[in-house]
Amino acid sequence: MSLVEIDHLWRRFGDTVAVRDVSFSFDAGQVFGFIGPNGAGKTTTMRILAGLDEPSGGDCRVGGLSTIDDADRVACRLGYMPDDFGTYPNTTVAEYLDFFARAYGLRGAARRRAVADVVDFCQLGGLTGKLITALSKGMKQRLGLGRTLVHDPDVLILDEPAAGLDPRARVELRALIRLLAKQGKAVLISSHILADLDEI
Repeated sequence: MSLVEIDHLWRRFGDTVAVRDVSFSFDAGQVFGFIGPNGAGKTTTMRILAGLDEPSGGDCRVGGLSTIDDADRVACRLGYMPDDFGTYPNTTVAEYLDFFARAYGLRGAARRRAVADVVDFCQLGGLTGKLITALSKGMKQRLGLGRTLVHDPDVLILDEPAAGLDPRARVELRALIRLLAKQGKAVLISSHILADLDEI
């Protein structure tokens, strides 16, 4: 049994089939590239895996637990970075990460350590006091990755994380994703550009 299993997944919106009988699996320490053109159902599949949408048929499992029937138990094992993850522009980088650490139930020294760890890992050290509005697109993507990692999930779901990044920021992001896999994370990453995934 793999850590993450997508089993005959379907999603219909009225007469439109957004996800048609999708099955795949991947394990800890692996990066699974999910490629397809815009509108192919990648984001819908990822939202179902993240527990943010329900399938019309099929199931998703993480560690043998259904993301539908055991959503609360699965949620703490997942980190989801949507393609547009939204920020609070009048908050600093440190405040933003602290907010999400609190939202995941981290308290006291454990929360401070978790925030410090993601600041270090995502190379945000010189930016913690900056307002999010002052960040470049690449810095915002690193912040989004930090938010996704702050509760130390086993599985990362990254929806088009390289979209809109300049070449240097893409290289830096790929290096971070490879490092996460080496640390034992199971990573699902989507793109509509094959080269983005091929180089990971």
